Amino acid sequence: MKSFYSLILVVLLSGVFLTGCATFKPTRTPGDFVRSIHFSSLDSFSYDRTVVSGMTYRNVDEAALNKLSEQVLKKELRARGFEAIESNGDFYVVASWHKQISSYAGLFDSVDGPTATMHRRYDGNSSTAVRVSLTVEIYNSTTNEIFWRAELPNIFDAIQYSEARVAKSLSRAIQQFPERIQKDPNLPNIE
Repeated sequence: MKSFYSLILVVLLSGVFLTGCATFKPTRTPGDFVRSIHFSSLDSFSYDRTVVSGMTYRNVDEAALNKLSEQVLKKELRARGFEAIESNGDFYVVASWHKQISSYAGLFDSVDGPTATMHRRYDGNSSTAVRVSLTVEIYNSTTNEIFWRAELPNIFDAIQYSEARVAKSLSRAIQQFPERIQKDPNLPNIE
C-alpha cells in the first residue's frame, strides 16, 4: 500500500513538473501587429516624437532619451529597407518612456537578461524600485491609426540608466518589426 501512495505522489509531482515546463517561455515577443494593414504599400516613415512621462528625469537624461530614440529607431527601420523622410512618410513612429515605482521586475523584462534579473531578486532592496518602461508605436500616416506596438515594461531600473541600455532597449523593442516588402514591378496591381 505504501508503494501505491508513493507511485501516486511521483505521478502527481511529475505532472506538476511537466506542466510547469510546458508553460515556461524563455523569450518574450515585445512587439506585434495590433491592426491589419496593407504592408506592401509601406515604403517610407517619419519619426514623430518621443514622449517622456512619469517621475522626473534629469534634463540631460530626458534630452538623451529624445535624441537616442530617434537615432536608434531610424537606424533600425532603415536597416529593414524603409526610407526615412522628415515628414509625411507612409507610417510614423512614436517612442514613449515611462518612469515609475514598480514592485516587480519580470524575469524576461530586463534588457540585461534573465540572469541579471535573478541576481537582483536576491537583493532585498531591489524588489521595489524606480523602473523605466518603453513603448514603441507605429501609426499609418493616412488614417493616424496604430497598427504595430511593442511594450517593454520595467526594461531597466532607473538607477541603471545609461545610453547603452537605452539604445539596446530601443533595438529590442523594434526587433520583431518586419522588413519592407520589395514589390515586383512585373506583377499586376490587384487594387
